[in-house]
Amino acid sequence: MLLWGTRAPVTAPAAHGRSAGRTGRLLAARPVAAWAAVLLAAAVVLFWCYLRQSQTARINSDGAGPALQAWEMLHGNLLLSGWWLADATFYTFEVPLDALVEWVRGLNPDVVHICAAMIYTLLVLTAALLARGRARGAEGVTRAALAAGIMVAPTLYLGTRVLLFSPNHTGVGVPILATLLLLDRARERVRVPVAMGVLLFWAQLDDPLATYAAALPIALVCVVRAAAPLALRRGPGWYDGWLAAAALVSVALANLAVSAIKAAGGYAMQPLTGMAMVVPAVRWGGQIRASAGNVLILFGADFFDQPGRMQTAIAFAHFAGVALVAAGFATGLAGLVRGADRVTQILTVGIGATLVAVTFGTLTAPVSGAHEMATVLPYGAVLAGRTVGPWLTGRRLRAVALGPLLGAALACYLSVLGYNASQPALAADTQGLADWLVAHHLTGGLGKYWVANSTTLSSGGRVRVASIQTSDGRAYPWMTKPGWYDPAVSYANFVIASPAPGGNDNAFPEKSVRAAFGPPAREYRFGIDVIMVWNRNILRQVPTPDRTLHRG
Repeated sequence: MLLWGTRAPVTAPAAHGRSAGRTGRLLAARPVAAWAAVLLAAAVVLFWCYLRQSQTARINSDGAGPALQAWEMLHGNLLLSGWWLADATFYTFEVPLDALVEWVRGLNPDVVHICAAMIYTLLVLTAALLARGRARGAEGVTRAALAAGIMVAPTLYLGTRVLLFSPNHTGVGVPILATLLLLDRARERVRVPVAMGVLLFWAQLDDPLATYAAALPIALVCVVRAAAPLALRRGPGWYDGWLAAAALVSVALANLAVSAIKAAGGYAMQPLTGMAMVVPAVRWGGQIRASAGNVLILFGADFFDQPGRMQTAIAFAHFAGVALVAAGFATGLAGLVRGADRVTQILTVGIGATLVAVTFGTLTAPVSGAHEMATVLPYGAVLAGRTVGPWLTGRRLRAVALGPLLGAALACYLSVLGYNASQPALAADTQGLADWLVAHHLTGGLGKYWVANSTTLSSGGRVRVASIQTSDGRAYPWMTKPGWYDPAVSYANFVIASPAPGGNDNAFPEKSVRAAFGPPAREYRFGIDVIMVWNRNILRQVPTPDRTLHRG
């Protein structure tokens, strides 16, 4: 019989302590599990929507080139030996991701859409995590929602082309934001600068944009932060000093790695000739207007030249995101002198450095220039979340007054995303042409850049079209291989001519083809294209490729 006064066993307190410890750990793990579940669900939904939106654009040769490189990487050419690449290699992130998808899906245009959707999904979610920082509760949710909301719904036409199309500088934002996440969450330990340097090296080897958008801003901010405590006699700034040193070392190592890969027989990379110039002052007005337009494109607020009223209204709705980013950037600028946290300062300097480099360091143009400043989008969204989010939740009155407005804007953006995802999918740029060539057993030929790699990808590699220059029939050294033009190892017996009017990048008149290769044995017409066929290997008439990089 158990009596009320019976003494409990001596082991009970220990057992109770263990039970309480387990309960505490479980309770502490619940927020982490909840965030993980939300992120997983969001990732699935966003990926599907971005995949559908990406499929509304026709894949062209810019997207096809990295997919062809990935196919070779998947089949053992890890250094991409023999390839002439672009001025950004995408070698350490986008191309391996393409290879992973091709391992599952094979070589086809869907690979480009799938990878674009994966990259942008990762970019949105990583931006939300970085904006949240270490905040919890309502503030953490608000900060993450602001960043994700600003990025969640790219516009259908130009937004798709810039952000959900070929790997055109958007993808490097993922390793860059991962680097900033490390700085934001890790304790100040000696190993953190080393890890950060490795991540920056990875990003810069993938895309030189990471140097201007991440490595140099990190070095600049950390040098100033390291020097300030010394000047004010507040103790050593050793941690920021090591971060600055690691960032600078990563720049040098990335440049050495590119040279080492080329020396080892790997790929050759186009130089960043455009970034080496200084735009004359007389052109600054046009440059500033072009950059302003490109910023609006990135944030979906490009109301100009929209194809319909619906798209114009959607663009104007995105001005809410632009206003939040402008407020965040202004706050970030003030935080440079008022002691903002390290990541906020890096984001602010990164935006400024990128805009200055693109506007005054290279000739920029609408749409194409938006690619060159792609990191401004996640940087601005994260900055808005980290600065506007705490302000919004700091006073209940602000949350009550502005919360419904921001919630309505987010709902509007999500509706836009659903609308974009519901649009019909389009085949690749040259899918019909590729099918025709396969059906007529024409497997090797030449054509302008915009018809070449896209046709090869659309055929699943069963047809190879190498790009040439219309002026003299030379090889076009941009995401191609010299071996494709060597008659000893390759064969081509047709040229794809296009009678498009002058000024069209895809124009390759029949007259120019005949001047370079003589009269063909037969001709076929497919749409506006003319397929001119010879009974010989016409590569013998292509000038021997100069293995030094050039474009003309």
